[in-house]
Amino acid sequence: MTDLEIMQRAKLYMDQLAQGIDPVTGQEVPEDSALNHIRLARCFAYVSGVLDKVIANGGAVGTIVRHKEFRITREQLCRVRLSDTPVSLTQLLEQIVAVVGDPEMKRPNAKRFSDWLLARGLLTVEQTLDGKTRRVPTQEGIRLGMVTQIRQGNDGEYVAVSYNRNAQCFLLDHLFEILNPEGR
Repeated sequence: MTDLEIMQRAKLYMDQLAQGIDPVTGQEVPEDSALNHIRLARCFAYVSGVLDKVIANGGAVGTIVRHKEFRITREQLCRVRLSDTPVSLTQLLEQIVAVVGDPEMKRPNAKRFSDWLLARGLLTVEQTLDGKTRRVPTQEGIRLGMVTQIRQGNDGEYVAVSYNRNAQCFLLDHLFEILNPEGR
């Protein structure tokens, strides 16, 4: 097994741990397990992101300066792997970037996607009891396949928005419009 393959396996393990799945058995980690603590889940997700960058660098540790605007062909778009379980917007974008495979390209911005969904009436902004705002799906967004979960974070509970397979397909179908809103 090459170093790059080992890194890819380690990333897979970190992704599974971040999702509360034991990578050895494939079973859900029990709720009372230390591995299921939100801080560890965030740590696993962070390490996965670091490994993703190292893998994108061809296994080289360091930063590549991204000069090119993100571009994807329709053929590449057809190769994006969709998940049967709901994923975060960041996870979907990682799949899109992986298909392109050009480490010199800038990564798509999740905020651009979120803003696009907001403008289309699929997300809305609501104010929390503590005066903060958060983006949550509208009824139309829920019908499309956007789901929410209440999670516990360092600053208390928060709403995490995930996208089922149908919502992932919808975003891919509109990817060129989202990435290039002015039709440039």
